Amino acid sequence: MQELECVDCPLCNLNNFKIHVIAKDYLFSKKEFTVVRCESCGLIFTNPRVKENLIAHYYFSDYIQHREITKLTNFQRAKNSLGYLFKNPYKKILKALRSTNAKTVLEVGAGEGSLLNYLKKNGLNVTGVERDRNCVRRIRAMDITCYSGDLNEVVSKIGFKKFDAVVFHHAFEHLYNPKKTLSNIYNLLNEKGIIYLSVPNINSIEARLFGKYWKGLDLPRHTIHYDINSIKNFLSEAKFKIINLESDIFPSSFIESIGFFLLKQRMPLNIYYLFYYPWKLLAPIHTKVIGSGVMSVVAKKC
Repeated sequence: MQELECVDCPLCNLNNFKIHVIAKDYLFSKKEFTVVRCESCGLIFTNPRVKENLIAHYYFSDYIQHREITKLTNFQRAKNSLGYLFKNPYKKILKALRSTNAKTVLEVGAGEGSLLNYLKKNGLNVTGVERDRNCVRRIRAMDITCYSGDLNEVVSKIGFKKFDAVVFHHAFEHLYNPKKTLSNIYNLLNEKGIIYLSVPNINSIEARLFGKYWKGLDLPRHTIHYDINSIKNFLSEAKFKIINLESDIFPSSFIESIGFFLLKQRMPLNIYYLFYYPWKLLAPIHTKVIGSGVMSVVAKKC
């Protein structure tokens, strides 16, 4: 079976593009994939891309969003204890949701459910959508409603339920049809509802510094590689207005990119965390001065 498919630009639907970069899947398969830039609208996307019905083969069991730790090692206990000294990255999302008085939240691409569980513990009414069945099972075990499948497939099961906010925490860049997804989200949101996105920024200094070794490419799992202009264009076309856009403090992207550059593979976890926490101390200054490889976007219905 042919694994790859060539596609027109997901934003303007034209097929006038040139190669932006050729890079490897350094996490798992070590295969090379091509990323192109549309000459008409400037969108950067993976092309050819792995067909949607085959992409699950590239989400291995220890892919970070789907990772499940059933037994803690001494190293993991030490890492978790040290992690309590640092600000929980989910606090920023919770703050954004509370600033808009959101009470009901839908997370799309919920992974193993850690964000949903955090929001639930902080008093929000949460629901998830996730394609990985094992993750769905774990989320439901937390007593959280979770629909199994792609949002565009399960929207009919959600029915007439409305939400105050829809969150994509490092999931929007995995979508195959973001226009259709945004249209469905618009209909799922209340009149004053918001959408919260955390996505890699391919026009960031970090992305340009590391080039084909940049972790934010995450090929072939990331189908579209957004920058400020392209995310604005997608949201504007879907009748959303951006109310906040800023760089996220996200040190793992920088550290993993160093690993890809030096080792040409994923950095061993014990080495990774030796760099991660010292760099996390510096990350707020780093982000303020030159930005980061990840941006967060909050938009409301027009």
